Amino acid sequence: MSQEPVTDQLKTDWEWLWGKYLASPSAAEQQILYYALGLIQDNGTLIKFSKYCLNETLVRPSDALYIMGRSITQTKLGRDVSLKFLMENWTYLHEERFAGALFAVDAYVFGVLAKFSDQESYDKIKDFFTPRYDTLGPGTAAYESSLQSIQGNIAWLLKHGQAIRDYVE
Repeated sequence: MSQEPVTDQLKTDWEWLWGKYLASPSAAEQQILYYALGLIQDNGTLIKFSKYCLNETLVRPSDALYIMGRSITQTKLGRDVSLKFLMENWTYLHEERFAGALFAVDAYVFGVLAKFSDQESYDKIKDFFTPRYDTLGPGTAAYESSLQSIQGNIAWLLKHGQAIRDYVE
């Protein structure tokens, strides 16, 4: 399945939705909007959206971890962007930006990691977190659960992947 290129119109539409998110006084409406915003299939826009989450004047801290861990990770591209963003910004995210909300970091960690389904990603995640394991704090259980989920996803795909491909074709 090929991915359609992201047009200027789609980026314009994304910016329009982003403006609606910023202007909305309703947390419920903002949640609907940030889930929609996370669906764009453009690497640069997803990185920009992730960076917006680091700015408290743009994204409430209570929304930031949900956006990065649930909204952006809805697609394969989003999961890849989120994992890279988490790894590149781990120290800042963990020690500064969300140091007072470590209880929520576990949901972020699980949201980013648990949906992967290939050995390469599993190894990359394990290699990254092994030396940081003692600093995970409340995120330790989410990390371990994520590794189990990835292993389960890999096993499921090995067992059922070909049947699904055959059916789709």
